[in-house]
Amino acid sequence: MSRRVGMAGVVAALSVVSDLARGHPSGEAMRACLLATELAGRAGLDVPQCGDVYYATLLRFVGCTATSHEIASLLGGDDVAVRGRGDLVDATRPAEALRFLAFVASLGEGSGRLRVIANLPRLSTAKTEGARADCEVGANVVARLRLPDAVRIAVLDSFERFDGHGAPARKAGTDIAEASRFAAVGYAAVMFDAVGGPGLAKHAVSRWSGRALDPGVVAVFRDAADELLMLSNPDELHAAVVDKEPGAGRTFADDAALDEALTAFGDAADLKSPWFIGHSRGVAILARMAAQSFGSADSATVYRAGVLHDLGRVAVPTGVWERTGSLRRDEWELVRLHPYHTERILARSAVLAPLARVAGRHHERTDGSGYPAGTRGVDLDNSTRLLAAADVLQALGEARPHRPALDLASASRALSQLPLDRAAIRAVLEAVGASVRKLPPLPAELTERELEVLQLLAAGRTERQIAATLVISQATVHTHTAHIYAKCGVATRAGLAMFAMEHGLTAGAG
Repeated sequence: MSRRVGMAGVVAALSVVSDLARGHPSGEAMRACLLATELAGRAGLDVPQCGDVYYATLLRFVGCTATSHEIASLLGGDDVAVRGRGDLVDATRPAEALRFLAFVASLGEGSGRLRVIANLPRLSTAKTEGARADCEVGANVVARLRLPDAVRIAVLDSFERFDGHGAPARKAGTDIAEASRFAAVGYAAVMFDAVGGPGLAKHAVSRWSGRALDPGVVAVFRDAADELLMLSNPDELHAAVVDKEPGAGRTFADDAALDEALTAFGDAADLKSPWFIGHSRGVAILARMAAQSFGSADSATVYRAGVLHDLGRVAVPTGVWERTGSLRRDEWELVRLHPYHTERILARSAVLAPLARVAGRHHERTDGSGYPAGTRGVDLDNSTRLLAAADVLQALGEARPHRPALDLASASRALSQLPLDRAAIRAVLEAVGASVRKLPPLPAELTERELEVLQLLAAGRTERQIAATLVISQATVHTHTAHIYAKCGVATRAGLAMFAMEHGLTAGAG
């Protein structure tokens, strides 16, 4: 890397992933960042503290894919809609909580609606466990970005409330990280502004003061609410956020640090469903290996595009991805748009823009039958062709709701029959053959049996299912599970999945 890459522009662009996953307008995290950082400055925080607020706000919900599968399973399949509506609700107010429950009960179809209604009593526990998982994953991403510990702690407090009725730790008042309290006001203001304009934003923030929000921070907002809301909505949002970063501006130390940061975001996006865990990282590694023998494809570009290529998946309800039968027309249209979302996210950043077209075209095909644009082979560069082939081969070696994983021979035959670049197919197949090598020692002193259990836990299997799969007793699985969580230093399935991806322990092809 000839010059240090600024962190702010990369993180700001990638913050759109959490907006889409939560069913909110693209750019909400950036708007909240502008407002919260301005509030911090007006409240008298020093430059490093304002910097903590800045990054804690951008990354507040970076782990929100952690419980997409659980929310979808409990509540009718559309985790995006549930989050989008739920964020507007103060669940401690009975009338609001009942309206939200009525909305949730309307989700699902036929017998699925009955299952949703039956699951409503589990919401309180699911909310606490979900907050714990989201925050644990978010803290993992912050650590991999090498940001200050104050930012990590603030992200861990993302779902706490000033009145103590939040989750997962039920912290209250100033026990909640300072940066998190500023971020909470920033989000509340821009969220309600997007729904109903400045009037609703001011009313909602005042109404939530002393409940979800710190009244001291709210008072600073009230003093200049209209001005702050206007400042949070500039014409060039991404550029304004980069310019707003307090201090000299953080940079990535080197190419390896940038790659690790991008991989962390890709890992978090893959938590959208247990079926996808490790997919993006696997594609990236395979494409980078194949680039060494394929034309003018750049290994750094295909790796980075690989870890980010499925960011747009988060905008699609998890129930769609996990459907075992054929998709409806409207569901298929949502699926076809996910590469477009990826491209638009990456195009916001000057650093990531060179990856946008490569990542956004990974489902295009040489005969023009792909999506989202139906681009033909003559318009696909070598990096794009290589990434498309790597994506298919990796996916074929992974189980999906509608089919089992294919062995390498079967996956290779299926890959060869698709309208993909023939040289790219040869390159990824050669890379798979070359990747067979001596395995490194397992991290965290895990045993081989614990690795088997870990992979199944990360994939969302219950202890009973794991026992049946491995032909061991459920009590033995429970013992292994306790040891695994302790060794890996995590407390949730999503945290375990992030550990597995970070250390290359996920099952799959490649």
